[in-house]
Amino acid sequence: MKNALERNFKEGQYVYVVHYWYTNNGMQAFKTWAKIFEIDESKQVFSAFLYDDTYKVYSFKDYGRLIFDTSNEAEEAAERLPKPQTIVFQVIGKKVYKKIVIGIDEQYTDGVYDLVVCLNKGKDVSTKEIGHSLFINESDARKQHKR
Repeated sequence: MKNALERNFKEGQYVYVVHYWYTNNGMQAFKTWAKIFEIDESKQVFSAFLYDDTYKVYSFKDYGRLIFDTSNEAEEAAERLPKPQTIVFQVIGKKVYKKIVIGIDEQYTDGVYDLVVCLNKGKDVSTKEIGHSLFINESDARKQHKR
């Protein structure tokens, strides 16, 4: 996959994105298509329509995390995100906390779309933190904790 800075986004182009939707099991990540309708090179962002009636603003930096060229890549990324009612491990300071995922939701930070993991305790955590301060398995969290 190309580096985000090497990727040339174009108006009218379709990309695949990881989004969220409500299911019987709670809010979960899934893949969908998006059509780019505006690009701001100076801010390294683009705006895209999802479902023809909803638009989101994405950062070029999220290429390979939330934005993909193929449906399969986006689907694989969505599948890697934690599902509702699963257990995750969060490193805060020098401690590892066991938490339950309530679901996946959206958040805008500095005007750019992001997905967050909603937990049963504490604040929502950006999906950017998976593998850094939020972990799917306890052994990875403990390794990070010792660093």
